[in-house]
Amino acid sequence: MSHRRFFINPTDITGENVQMTGPEAHHLRTVLRLAPGDPITFFDGTGARYQARIERILKDRVTATIIEQSQDLPPKVHLHLGQALLKGHKMDLILQKATELGVDTIWPFSSEHGIHKPIKDAQMERWQRIVLEACKQCDRAKPPEINDTRKITDLMAHAPQCDTRLIFWEHEARQTLPEIFADQNTDCRSVFFLLGPEGGFSETEVACAQQEGFIPVSLGSRILRAETATLAATAILQFTLGNLNPTAQIKSGE
Repeated sequence: MSHRRFFINPTDITGENVQMTGPEAHHLRTVLRLAPGDPITFFDGTGARYQARIERILKDRVTATIIEQSQDLPPKVHLHLGQALLKGHKMDLILQKATELGVDTIWPFSSEHGIHKPIKDAQMERWQRIVLEACKQCDRAKPPEINDTRKITDLMAHAPQCDTRLIFWEHEARQTLPEIFADQNTDCRSVFFLLGPEGGFSETEVACAQQEGFIPVSLGSRILRAETATLAATAILQFTLGNLNPTAQIKSGE
């Protein structure tokens, strides 16, 4: 049986001792009904993972002792996703699966054929909860950073400095990912890629992206739903870049 996983603040750790409070402690105590002596795993959001043992369960906190510590290795190539805002719960799905697939940062944006509503604080808080829960599910010690929503033109003009910039476009009929990376320097360490809304990118947006150094790329001849295109592009990129190869954890404190 795998250990139950919880996020804590690094300030909750003192030496080998952990004091967990708030919603995570409540979930451990009243929902999961764990008991002293049970093994659990802590993440502190920085990439550190702690195997621990529950010592005491009180009304306002849970105390535990750290037994072993490990650190997530950085990916071979860092992946940064620029995602157009989508309707309904499609964004929730993308945030969840992008987290599971190992995306480093997520940049939501509004575009010509997509949603233009501003994102409220409550929605951003919901997104943060989604990625944290996804991290616990997939045993990821550091959640992806979700940036503030901006217009696509602003995002393209101030995109992260990456070795490769891509824009996935359904009307691109020539360039594919294997062809693009065959021409790239083998020292590529970061990729920023854009996926559009349900209505797709406009030709003006694609032209603007090309002026900013983005390479249009195709996902094939089929017309994919917006959320399907993002998940397919992310998985294909991670495989192509070698990020899906198994890696060992760096252990300390043994």
